[in-house]
Amino acid sequence: MDILYIRNLKVDAIVGIFSWEKRIRQPIHLDLEIALDIKQAAATDNIAYALDYKTVSTRLTDYIRHSEWHLIETLA
Repeated sequence: MDILYIRNLKVDAIVGIFSWEKRIRQPIHLDLEIALDIKQAAATDNIAYALDYKTVSTRLTDYIRHSEWHLIETLA
């Protein structure tokens, strides 16, 4: 198993229980570790078998931006 690292992904999120917290976006910095098997991509040098870092980052960012949490622990 291999590990994909995405470091310091910055997302502005709505996190909090107080009404003032729900009206603002707070900067969240994420470090991700994703376990995956990249043997086929490495063996064939074929991008079709690789994970697109940008797609992962974009989808996660979009999900967080369009959601709200009471606790940062829930977001994590």
